[in-house]
Amino acid sequence: MDQVMQASDSSEGFQQQILSELRQINQRLDRVETDIGNVKTDIGNVKTDLGRVEIDVEKLNFKFDTYQNASDQVTRLATTIVIAAASVVILSPVLQAITPAISALVTGVAAGSG
Repeated sequence: MDQVMQASDSSEGFQQQILSELRQINQRLDRVETDIGNVKTDIGNVKTDLGRVEIDVEKLNFKFDTYQNASDQVTRLATTIVIAAASVVILSPVLQAITPAISALVTGVAAGSG
């Protein structure tokens, strides 16, 4: 009978040990489940942040394109101003040099017709 009691005690101890191990496994699985939930939340936050970054990049591209177009227009305007100024500088002495000839021609044509 002592052997039966010992076997029963041994069997109950073994069952208790198994139950204890199963509880520990269950607790670990609960922690893993919580961690996976946190990872899912973090991934969702990263997706949201990437969406914001994408919008910011699109805004920067638009601003850069606008700046580039404005810069091109200013460059063309500056080139036009330089060409106009150079034309005045070059043509002014030429016109001053030929003004007497033009005046004489106009005066001669006017005198000849009158």
